[in-house]
Amino acid sequence: MSISACAISLCLQILYNYHLVKIADWTALMDTTGAVAFVATVLLIVTIILNAITLIVYRDYTVK
Repeated sequence: MSISACAISLCLQILYNYHLVKIADWTALMDTTGAVAFVATVLLIVTIILNAITLIVYRDYTVK
């Protein structure tokens, strides 16, 4: 579920950047690209870490 939420948020950000390119708002695109790249990277890393922790914690549990 968390990977899906991460993928949706990154997809929406890409669509927003596409919108800025489409309307030729170059200043907004130049102002936000660095922060967007940083936040997207942090979001992806945190999601991977949280899912890895969940896998480690629940690896021995089986459905009964």
